[in-house]
Amino acid sequence: MIVLISESLLQRASACDGRILRDRVLSGFGVRLNARKRTFLIATSVAGKQFRMMLGHWPLMTVEDARSKAMAVPRQCRNGERPSRKVKSDVPVLRVALLAYCRAKGIKASSQKRYDSIFRTHFGDWLERSVADLSFGEFSEHCHAFAQSKGNALVEVGRGVVTALIKYVNAVHGLSIESPFNKLAAAGLMPERSQPRARVLQESELAAWKVAVDQLGERQRDFLYLTLYTGLRRNEGRELQRKQIDLAGGVLVIPMTKNGKPHSLPITPMMREILERCCAGLKPDDELIKGVSAEHISEMTMRFGSPRFMLHDLRKVMATVGEKLELGDAVLRRILNHTAPKTDVLHRHYVGLNEGDVALPP
Repeated sequence: MIVLISESLLQRASACDGRILRDRVLSGFGVRLNARKRTFLIATSVAGKQFRMMLGHWPLMTVEDARSKAMAVPRQCRNGERPSRKVKSDVPVLRVALLAYCRAKGIKASSQKRYDSIFRTHFGDWLERSVADLSFGEFSEHCHAFAQSKGNALVEVGRGVVTALIKYVNAVHGLSIESPFNKLAAAGLMPERSQPRARVLQESELAAWKVAVDQLGERQRDFLYLTLYTGLRRNEGRELQRKQIDLAGGVLVIPMTKNGKPHSLPITPMMREILERCCAGLKPDDELIKGVSAEHISEMTMRFGSPRFMLHDLRKVMATVGEKLELGDAVLRRILNHTAPKTDVLHRHYVGLNEGDVALPP
């Protein structure tokens, strides 16, 4: 099929049978549509023999970049040169590659800020060096020292983002770098994975917690109660905007979440009392809980006599109460916006609940 290959076309394309779409602008340029990949390629001839080369994968490589790389191949073939199977390209420095990775993967601004901080703090000497240098033994030694000297949770995040970035630059720039962290893990030199934090606040302490919360300012109090009633993650509740609250329809919407999926919850009577007060007089883009520090509110509450707690404890308390009420795994996952395990086909692909399904009965 001959078409004008474009970003919008590939976004709409649903075929996954291996067919090749050929570009009407650049002869020989095409994209193969498989179940898991969209592969750019160029087909031409050199010295009378057919020649085909893979250029990269969409969306890691844009259509514009792929077409640009494809244009260089026929030029070499006309000169009688057989191009390398890996198209040479300008390899960026680590700082630029990280930015490109975040854009290509649609990383949230908050996550991108965290990745930037990790690289500046722990891999700062490499930011202005070519990503090809990540294959050097020097970088492996740096990663080893990082893994041995930092906390388990930080090492996990660092390992994840470095490994993902290396996979990205390998695919886009035709490199074959192996993540040092994978080598370290194979050699048994990585620390054990961090364990989830144990819940600090217990249900038996909620009464004392409430007494302390009721002594806070109105915004701080509303934020804590809303977190408890909704089970929202810290930033999801802290960054709520007026446009996310549909008081008439009785729905609260979080368009971007940790797992990348939009989330919605029914507005219960206890939530409504808080939300109506917070929404009064606000414009659509105004924050509901403006001026509240999610990082320090636990310490502030403990100064008023609250038992020790973390914000995430409120989410865990809500989940525990839901389990005791026998709400069921599917309902609890829907309320908490948790993704079912990959092996759980029933809840990942069959059971689908909306906010109405987890609302209180009329």
